[in-house]
This record gives sequence, C-alpha cells and structure tokens, in this order.
Amino acid sequence: MTEGGPAAVTVVNAGSWAARSEQLAEILGRSSQGAVIADPSGRTSDPEELAAIGDPAFWAGEPLALADALRGLGAGAGARTDEPGGAGRSAGVITTGPDRLTLTVEEAAARLGISRASAYEAVRRGEIPSIRIGRRVLVPKASLARLVGLDPAAGASDK
Repeated sequence: MTEGGPAAVTVVNAGSWAARSEQLAEILGRSSQGAVIADPSGRTSDPEELAAIGDPAFWAGEPLALADALRGLGAGAGARTDEPGGAGRSAGVITTGPDRLTLTVEEAAARLGISRASAYEAVRRGEIPSIRIGRRVLVPKASLARLVGLDPAAGASDK
C-alpha cells in the first residue's frame, strides 16, 4: 500500500471466508484501520491462511470479486509454504487501485456495462484481452483501456 493510502485489514483463515464473501464484505465496511477479522467457523488461526486486504472500503462493495480473490488465494496465488503439511495452503495480499494491474472478468464486465456471461464469452472469443494464471482469468487494465479507446498512459485504466 502507498503512504497515506487505505490501511489493510487482516483476515484470519481466508479460505473459510470465500463462501461467506457477502458477510465478509459487510464486516469490511465496518472495519477500522489495522483490524483483524477472525475465522467465522471458529477454527484456530493458521498463519499460512492470513490475507491482508488493502482498501477494505472497495472490497466491501464488491463481494463477488472478493470471493474470487479469496478463492484465488486458496488456489495458490499467495506465498506458499514448504513446511510439512503446508501443501495447498497460502497467504497473500488482496489489493486495489493503481497497484493492481488486472481486473477479474466480472470487474471488466461491470466496467464495460455487459453481463458476466457475455464477458466470459468475449474472453473465450478473444474479443476481450485476457491472461490466464493457473485457473484464474484476468483482464489487464491497460489492454481493456486500449480496447475502448482510452490512453492507459494517462491513468484512465485505474479509475
């Protein structure tokens, strides 16, 4: 996060929250700087499943994108552990704003004013530029800006 930017909120056992993203989004909307949000299932805190959520106010309004990001952490998008029994677990940071170079397909659909299904179909046809990282499909902000005739160098892609 940049100095003076939104403070991160730490989520314990982030994988447990993926199916409860609307509940987590509501909690994020009420969270204060540096808050720690416990696992809803009551499991003991696992340091390998911590997620620092940058800009919690943004994620409070985006529960579907939040669920996607949390599932991505569980799929290995975060820092992996090499300790015994650590396979398949991860910890990570979920950010927004100028630090984030990509959008989910759902976020791109919202920006384009089309449905989620139409966006996925356009990605499949190559009409919306995308990249694959594991099972995740992401849309580079700069490519999306060029697609609609905006100049990414002018910062239009981060708005």
